[in-house]
Order: sequence, then C-alpha cells, then structure tokens
Amino acid sequence: MVLGFGEQQPPTRGGLTQADLVAARQREPAAVSRVYSAYAPALFRFFMAELGNRQDAQDLTGSVFVSVIEALPGFRGPVEALGGWLFRIARNDLYDLRRKQARSPTVDPLDDHLDEAANAAGADDPEELAIERLEGSRVMAALRQLSPDQREVLLLRMAAGLTAPEVAAALRKTPGAVKSLQHRGLASLARILGLRSPNDPGARPYPSFDPARLSRTEEEQER
Repeated sequence: MVLGFGEQQPPTRGGLTQADLVAARQREPAAVSRVYSAYAPALFRFFMAELGNRQDAQDLTGSVFVSVIEALPGFRGPVEALGGWLFRIARNDLYDLRRKQARSPTVDPLDDHLDEAANAAGADDPEELAIERLEGSRVMAALRQLSPDQREVLLLRMAAGLTAPEVAAALRKTPGAVKSLQHRGLASLARILGLRSPNDPGARPYPSFDPARLSRTEEEQER
C-alpha cells in the first residue's frame, strides 16, 4: 500500500495490535513471533542496503530482535510507534557493528552483493533482477554522494519502507525535518543520476529500489 505524507498516525505492520504489543512485552512466544514477522523483512532490507553483506545483515537482524525483546518491557508507546522505536535500536546496533568493522574491515562493497539485495526485495524474475542490479548499482553510488542525514532518510524510506513518521521517530527528528531531508536528497539523486527535474510532469520523479514505495502522489501530498 502506498502511504501519503499527510498521514498523522503510521499504520501498524502485519496487522499488529495493541494486544500483541502487551503480550510481546510479556514475552509470549506467539506475540514475539508476530512482531518479528512484521519487522524482520524491513530490517533485513535496511541492513543489506547499509552493509552489502547477507550474512552480516541476517546476523544483525537477529541481534537487533534480541535487543528489542529485552528492551520491550520498557517501551510505553502505542503499537503505532513501535517501528520508530525499533529502528532506533537498529541504528545503534548498526553503528556498533561499523565501529568493530572499522577496526577489522572485512565487508565487501554492496555492488558485489546486488543479486542478494535484489532477491531480498523480492526480485525473482531474471529480467527484474537485472533491472534491480543496474538501478541498484547506480542508486547506491549516488547515495554515497549525499549527506549522511539525507542518505539515511532515503534508505529508511526506500530500503526499509518506513513511513515518514516512523523515520522521524527513529532519527529523533521532526516529521518536517525528515520530509525536508527526503526532498533535498531525492533532488540531489536526480541531479547526480542525470534525471530531469522532479518538477517536470513528464519525468520520472526520482530513482528508487521500488518505485511503488515512494510515489509521485506522495511527493505531491508532502508539499
């Protein structure tokens, strides 16, 4: 489902309810499993985009959920706020991993793992996979030229598929700041990739791992 920027309350993932959250806080296995199923795919895509290594992305997804379950009893927000809180933990664990990697660099560039990244996003058809490889390579190279804040916002929006309010919660920024970073980041990507202006009605508005995640309608609703 394509979500507009005008929403005030982000929808829950996987149909999670407040009752699920209460049960997960008490570490009931079925509720914990529902939380995992709702957020693990988004976490994995985000970590694949950031790290470019399938094993590291899988390991980090698992370790983040260990941290989440341990910390969940202290989470007092509504179920709609769970995504932003969860990705805040994910970012902290990602930074810890990067500090370790900086001391002993072993991770290959993302471009060497685009097959896996595309498969993680659901590209099963060979032709679709080839398109994902080409676009993914160009977009990731362009993303490296953005400011860290812009890059992180776009990865959370495009790779993880978070809503703008969820990104704002994860980054401890206002929704307005997130929208501004996204707008500037997308405009910069368009320039770097040689696309026409996003304001040109005949142009594709901007690159994306999955164009359905960020539609022109969303861009218009944000203004």
